[in-house]
Amino acid sequence: MTGSDDLRGLEYAALMAHVRSLDRTALWSWLAAAIAAAALCSTGIGARNAGLMLPVVLCAAFGYYAHLRTRRMSRLIEGYLQEYFESGREGVQWHARLAQLFALPGTADGSEWMPLALSNLVTLAAVILSWTFAEGSSRGEFMAGFTTMAGVAFSVHSIVESMRTEQTHASNPWTQLHAPLREVPPAERRTAAR
Repeated sequence: MTGSDDLRGLEYAALMAHVRSLDRTALWSWLAAAIAAAALCSTGIGARNAGLMLPVVLCAAFGYYAHLRTRRMSRLIEGYLQEYFESGREGVQWHARLAQLFALPGTADGSEWMPLALSNLVTLAAVILSWTFAEGSSRGEFMAGFTTMAGVAFSVHSIVESMRTEQTHASNPWTQLHAPLREVPPAERRTAAR
């Protein structure tokens, strides 16, 4: 085993640990936002106030987008690992085999759609409740309309972003980068710094 193989193994282990960390961050950020949205929703129901439903929509959106961002970073690293560490027959094959498994009919990973569905369900409930409480609160119709606009905007954008994320394969961006790394000469570094 050469020194470069040790570095390669260390890089793989570090990147896999980073992917696990990102997955935990995605899960916890989404769960924290969902719990906060539920608490805000129960407060709004108790107060029967349409204006308190807007923070519910914002909380659901924050949790979903935090989840989406960390999952995209995780998929980017997974694609790098698949392209540069798992492209040959030797060595690890976790992400390559996982992609083959999810390509089979009936084995698609449904966990990617769970935060989308639940976030949009919370948003829909907040919009319905805001219109329910609109008559009894001050500026209720205005706040219900604003909550509806925010909810519709979030729902449409989240569905489009989820579809876009689902269509892109994690290793596609990395397959275009087959040029080997090279050191930049000092003259080029000075030009790039200006």
